[in-house]
Amino acid sequence: MLRCLMMCALAFAAAAARPAPASASEAVRLGEVRGDTLVVALPRLIDAALERNEMLLASGAMVAAAQARAAGAWSGMLPRVSLSEFFLRSDDPLMAFGFKLNNRDAQPADFAPNALNDPGEANNWVTRLQVMQPIFNGGMAWYGKAAASAAAAAARFDHARARETVVLQAVQIYEGLILGLSYQDVMTAAITSAEAHARQARSLLDAEMATEADLLQAEVFLSSLRQQLINVQNQVATAGEMIRLLTAIETPLVLIAERRPVLPAPAAEAARAAVAQRSDLQARRLEAEAAAKMVGVARGAMLPHVNLSLERNYYSQDSMFGNDAKSWNLGVYATWDVFKGLANIAELRQARAQRRAAEHRYQFAERQARHETIQAQLDVEAAGARIEVAESAVGAARASLRIVTNQYREGLASMVDLLDVQAAAIKSEGDLVQARHDYRIAQARLAYTAGRDATQGGIQ
Repeated sequence: MLRCLMMCALAFAAAAARPAPASASEAVRLGEVRGDTLVVALPRLIDAALERNEMLLASGAMVAAAQARAAGAWSGMLPRVSLSEFFLRSDDPLMAFGFKLNNRDAQPADFAPNALNDPGEANNWVTRLQVMQPIFNGGMAWYGKAAASAAAAAARFDHARARETVVLQAVQIYEGLILGLSYQDVMTAAITSAEAHARQARSLLDAEMATEADLLQAEVFLSSLRQQLINVQNQVATAGEMIRLLTAIETPLVLIAERRPVLPAPAAEAARAAVAQRSDLQARRLEAEAAAKMVGVARGAMLPHVNLSLERNYYSQDSMFGNDAKSWNLGVYATWDVFKGLANIAELRQARAQRRAAEHRYQFAERQARHETIQAQLDVEAAGARIEVAESAVGAARASLRIVTNQYREGLASMVDLLDVQAAAIKSEGDLVQARHDYRIAQARLAYTAGRDATQGGIQ
């Protein structure tokens, strides 16, 4: 009984943790609803992913954080204004007499020895308005602001690249769904053909024109095709789950995709020329620039600093924010940390090392981007060539299957021959489906490596 109650509690907790199914309006954002099926459209899938993907939203929040840090970096150049209130109570002779002077309340009797030595307890309220203006800080403020601005710009470029990555992921998942559906069509047609072969084998067996082994071979082959269909259907379901994950739209509808024609390949030269403007490369360049500015910050920490201070004080012995007396102070402060136990030297060396590391990262990222573009173009060319070969193979395989099917019907070919030819036909159909999928993915990756929309067939 206890075990049953625990199982019920776990089931209830799992149901409570499971996200609620998407409403009809949310599901429509991915495509067109037809009964219990949702026909996903690629443009809608991309729009939903760009709007709802949590990791992309997190990237946008990081951009806002970097921009806030860049705005805060102005603090090294702008004045600081502070308002404070102090309450002091003391029987210290020096402080008590000072309270009287602050409030312009000292009397001749206060100079008597007994009054000076034993003034009793005294209160003092101080309201202070203070303005601090940096005058010179060794360039720390300017370099710090430049570094923060470069880091904010790098964050914006990284976010732009994150958007391009989400688009590429949407295309890849969408094409994966198309691939699964295309394989499903191939396997469904193959099962229909295999069922016809099994029926023919049974008919010939009944007519004593074939052996029982022919029928068993046909049934085993049909069973293997049905198992492959189950795997393909699982692939389609997995692609649907990936769409739900990418867009944060939970819908119980079965997801299928519109079929799209093969697009023309992008121009390799244009893609390679566009690599230098890729947003992630711009981000790495700006990070190197920010690291270089931080060297100036570390160097400025080793120089003298000069600040201006202006204070306005209001005093009262009786009430908060009182105005019994007031005074002002104007001062210029110069400080120089001549020796900080090697800390400032270590910070300068660290900043220089980080600058070199950022420069090396940028250089490698640039070379890697060009390599990715070349590889993507090679993949496009290889997949295009495979499509031509696969289309030719499909035509030959279909013709061969028709011939051997007729030969088996007339007793001129064995069931083994027929099944071998059908297996070759299924493989050729699958190879064509895969080649077309690989071609579209290679196109998308070529556009992505050039920093463009992965849905574009060419580089503009």
